Amino acid sequence: GDFSSETSGRSTKLIWAGIRYIATGFAALLRLRNLIRPFDAVGDFKSEFMMVMGAHRERKTLLENNPHLTNWVPIAVPMKTWTIWPAPMGHPLFSIMPLVLPGVFKFYDSLSGFTCPPSHLMSKARARRKFPQLDEDVKYVSIFYEGQHNDA
Repeated sequence: GDFSSETSGRSTKLIWAGIRYIATGFAALLRLRNLIRPFDAVGDFKSEFMMVMGAHRERKTLLENNPHLTNWVPIAVPMKTWTIWPAPMGHPLFSIMPLVLPGVFKFYDSLSGFTCPPSHLMSKARARRKFPQLDEDVKYVSIFYEGQHNDA
């Protein structure tokens, strides 16, 4: 009873290509304790990055080979402030995430060879029209895309 009625039937069925792994790998790379083991830290980051590249290839293959079962889904990330504290993922550098997120999403697009729809910014006014449930204080919304599959 798994397909379409149990766990998989209730999931988003997103084909994530690893944006979170890039962030956690980068945060781990920049930890102070890695100053005493820089080669290990770089090796760990490289393995995370290679896993993300594999996920991008897999996502691309699934979307290209199964257009009747897959599609692109926009993911909206609203930003209410220009800095965040406490910093996400435990690293102070991530406190400026709202300022650099559009560039991070473009980098993420590039990892798939720009085969996904382009990430983009949505103004406060347009975001309010498209997402009326958003808080009044939103500064902007950054949109990026992930794949989705239908396993039914």
